[in-house]
Amino acid sequence: DFAEGNIHHKALLISVTVCSILLVLIIIFCYFRYKRQETRPHYSIGLEQDETYIPPGESLKDLIEQSQSSGSGSGLPLLVRN
Repeated sequence: DFAEGNIHHKALLISVTVCSILLVLIIIFCYFRYKRQETRPHYSIGLEQDETYIPPGESLKDLIEQSQSSGSGSGLPLLVRN
């Protein structure tokens, strides 16, 4: 009976140790990942940038019409059943 209790105690000790080590490794991994993201330059899309998303000479209406009339299955069907 004493030997069986000793085995359970050892199993508990090993389980707690393994879980603690895994928890510490996960925390370290998350910390270094956070620090790496913090050191990266942040790119923001704002009004201060000189990039234009609408080409010169086109309006938003032109872009909407192009998106509706291009692509597979768009436009009027060629064969219409009566």
